[in-house]
Amino acid sequence: MSVAPAGSPSPTPTPTATRNENDRGQLIKKIGEAATLMTDPESDVPTMTFKVTSIKPITCDAPYATPPKGTALAVSLQVATTAKFSGPLSVNSQPGLISFGPHYWKGYAANGTRMNAIDSSIDHSCLADDTQLLPDYIGKGEKLNGLVILDVTTPAGEVAFDPDGSGGWVWKYPA
Repeated sequence: MSVAPAGSPSPTPTPTATRNENDRGQLIKKIGEAATLMTDPESDVPTMTFKVTSIKPITCDAPYATPPKGTALAVSLQVATTAKFSGPLSVNSQPGLISFGPHYWKGYAANGTRMNAIDSSIDHSCLADDTQLLPDYIGKGEKLNGLVILDVTTPAGEVAFDPDGSGGWVWKYPA
């Protein structure tokens, strides 16, 4: 009678951190959850931290406001960049900036269909008090709180911020 030699113990798999991504490669975020961007190639410390603090329908109150094509959404953001931040944009010969303008956002209907466009003239003409809006461009060492106005075609769905075409981050609305 022969006995098979005892096998070596099987290694126990070590859990790895998983990224919460959708099929489009976008990082799924909840309202109030921080998102980070690392732009310093010599460090793994985030150089920009931001969070969407709310996404709500808004009624344009400026006397000259153009009506939205769909639903006007106010995306409220808190943004902070470090002295080492270097964004993907150059504006007026100034490199290293980033923009949260509507052009860098994408919209998706509740069934996942991408909206053709979510930027319109309402982004700067909706609010009587336009000091609530984030500036067009953000650079290094800045802290800001403000709104981005998006013109979405459906009352429910998702919006994604994708500043460099790599997928970005996505949030459900209404939240």
